[in-house]
Amino acid sequence: MLVWDFLRSAYDHALGRPKSAFPTRYHYIEILGEALSARGLTIRRFGQHCLVLSRRDGKGRLIIAVRYTSDPDLKLLQKAARQPGTRIAYLLDDDLWAMLEDQKLKPDYRARLQHFLDRHYAQLRPLLQEVIAPSPQILARMAELPGTYLPPAHLFPGEDLSHFNDDRQIRIVFLGTSTHGVDFGRIAPGISAALKANPKLHLTTLQGKRGGELLPDGPQVTHHGDMFFAPFQKWLSRQRFHIALAPYQVNPVNNGRSNLKFHQHALVGAAGLYTATEPFEACVKDGQNGLILPHTPEAWQEAILGLAADMERTRDMAGQGIAGSLATGSHDQLANLWDRLVPNG
Repeated sequence: MLVWDFLRSAYDHALGRPKSAFPTRYHYIEILGEALSARGLTIRRFGQHCLVLSRRDGKGRLIIAVRYTSDPDLKLLQKAARQPGTRIAYLLDDDLWAMLEDQKLKPDYRARLQHFLDRHYAQLRPLLQEVIAPSPQILARMAELPGTYLPPAHLFPGEDLSHFNDDRQIRIVFLGTSTHGVDFGRIAPGISAALKANPKLHLTTLQGKRGGELLPDGPQVTHHGDMFFAPFQKWLSRQRFHIALAPYQVNPVNNGRSNLKFHQHALVGAAGLYTATEPFEACVKDGQNGLILPHTPEAWQEAILGLAADMERTRDMAGQGIAGSLATGSHDQLANLWDRLVPNG
């Protein structure tokens, strides 16, 4: 199934259509499998881009269009909409309309979004009975529909912070993909200055060639390229870092995202540095479970050097980040939200 999913997604990409949203399916639904099962709910596929939550007694189901749809998906949804005990919802974790207006995004990426909104969302919208999103901004885009705020689930972060016992190398990570290159580039001079000031610091990114243009690879810098979702998840679960960066400029695109990076930082056991975008302001307690900073090189240089100089404080911040992730992304609470959305017959 994974090979077929990959091939179909690659085919869509080649034709200029959006790819399957594997991360969205996982972070909001599939990761909750155990908690949903405990409530008598099962998860299964429905077409290419949709999932179904069904009650075991067969008396109700919620079909969830996850970010995108295909032409066959729409036919299936149109047929399902006429069946009793069925509700249709739309799960969206980015403000696609804001992204269309962002000239910093690659033209081909924006063309794929335009293709979906023009060709598919226009047909999907009349079928919807609920919109589900991790951002009030997204919910406001579809304010005529009933809306449910649903943040991503925690990633099962462990409480082991023993990597702080060895500070011979202080490991920093930026987990943003190449689509976040502009945001990262804005603070790159501050990171470079911090690396020069403290030779114990080491930076890892997923920026690939773009990262090397901003901060050359070397003894203190490693740039990995973008990874497909499954290999990325496997890689991430094995990593331990001390400081993690989420330097996203405050703008409509980033305000319409989720707090997923907060959970990823908890998973790798790092103290997180953030900007004042809406998703992070909702979960980060500045100075306790993370730091909220201006989007300037100087602020990020100072914060990195400050945390590196006080690793006890950094360790405590990382621990509070883990606790915050477990609370904000509680599987029980999120499964309860899904349970309330599934019809009872």
